Amino acid sequence: MNRIKCSVIGNSVALRVRPPLQHPLNLNYSVILEDMLKKEYKSDNVQIDNKGVGAFTIHNAINNIDTYIQTFPDFFIINFGVVDASSREIPLWFYRLAQSRRDRLVNKVSSAIYRNLLIKIRPTLVRLRGKRSWISKKSFTKYYNELFSQLLKETNARIIAFPINLANERVEKELPGSFKKHQEYNEIIKKTTLNHNQYFVDLSFLNSEKHYPDGVHFSTEGHKIVAVEIFKVIKKLRTV
Repeated sequence: MNRIKCSVIGNSVALRVRPPLQHPLNLNYSVILEDMLKKEYKSDNVQIDNKGVGAFTIHNAINNIDTYIQTFPDFFIINFGVVDASSREIPLWFYRLAQSRRDRLVNKVSSAIYRNLLIKIRPTLVRLRGKRSWISKKSFTKYYNELFSQLLKETNARIIAFPINLANERVEKELPGSFKKHQEYNEIIKKTTLNHNQYFVDLSFLNSEKHYPDGVHFSTEGHKIVAVEIFKVIKKLRTV
């Protein structure tokens, strides 16, 4: 059977290309992977359903679990962590207010304060807040485990997970302490994935300047490499 269906669940790392390119060059790894699988298996019965949402945390994923489950794929590709782990200058609730598209006074005021004042002193605020993450390591571990448990319980899919892109100098300058946090949360991601007998893709060989130049999102070259790494796992699993 040549039917292959994958669901990508994660944040904007699964979506954005940086620097942004114009169509048809703005391809993320899910689009590239779908094309690779169609060519390999000579089948049009291949579907990559990208459910990534910008600024989603692992807690958002738990709240959105039914949306993921009902896709019933052969493979889940999990791309969470950077939103949760990075050191932050403001609490998550204030960020949501400032970034909301609602046309309310509280949102407009919050956005103005953030854009015109807070973002200009980010490093100082990060330090004043003790380099806190939006999602603690304890909560991240709990929710990440819960995500795996629910997906495996409710579907027959296999799970492919990969780590956070480690903060580069640009990110570390703006959000000090993020590099160390990313390392720590990556250990949680790897340990959880292996404990559930699923498949962790090591991307530690990536170079920030070339593969994720903004310190977070993949470049075109980065997306191509991620697609290849996922492709290799899928191909291996389909031969078992």
